[in-house]
Amino acid sequence: MNKNIHIGLPIGTASILLIFLTLSLTSFAVLSLETSVADMNLTTKSADYTQDYYAAVHMAEGFLAEKDAELSDIYKASSSESEYMEKAGAQSFSDDFAINEMQYLHVEVTLVYPSIEDINSHKKSSAAMSEASFKPSCYFYISSFTIMTHEELLNYKDAEVPVY
Repeated sequence: MNKNIHIGLPIGTASILLIFLTLSLTSFAVLSLETSVADMNLTTKSADYTQDYYAAVHMAEGFLAEKDAELSDIYKASSSESEYMEKAGAQSFSDDFAINEMQYLHVEVTLVYPSIEDINSHKKSSAAMSEASFKPSCYFYISSFTIMTHEELLNYKDAEVPVY
C-alpha cells in the first residue's frame, strides 16, 4: 500500500503558454491604443496650430495689402520723394497678429520711394504671377515677417521643466 497519491492541478505547458500569450497580446493592444490616442491628440494640436498660423498670415497679408493701397494713393498724390515720405508719416510700419496665447506673427515693412520702372515692373510681375520674381509691393519691402513668443508667459523655472 505504498501508493502515492498525487493531487495537483492539471495545468500543462500549453495552458501556461496560452495564458502568457493572452496577457502579452492584451498589454500590446492597450499600449497600441494609448499610442494611437496620443498620436491623434498630437495631430489635432498640430492641425489647430497650423490653422491658427495661416489665419495670422492671412491677416498679415491683409495688412500688407492695405499698406500697399495707402502708399499707392500717397504716391499718386505726391510730387516728390520728400513729400511722399512726409505724407506716409513714418519710415516703417509694423503690426502683430496673434497665432495663439503664446505666439504672434510680427510683420514690419520699410517704405521705399518707387521709380516709374519699379511700378511698371511690379504691374508686369503681378500680372504674370511668377512666384520666383513676385515682389509684394513696389512701395515697401518686408523687413520682418517672424514668429515671436511672449517671453513673459514662459514661466519655467530650472527645477520645474515638465518632462513627459
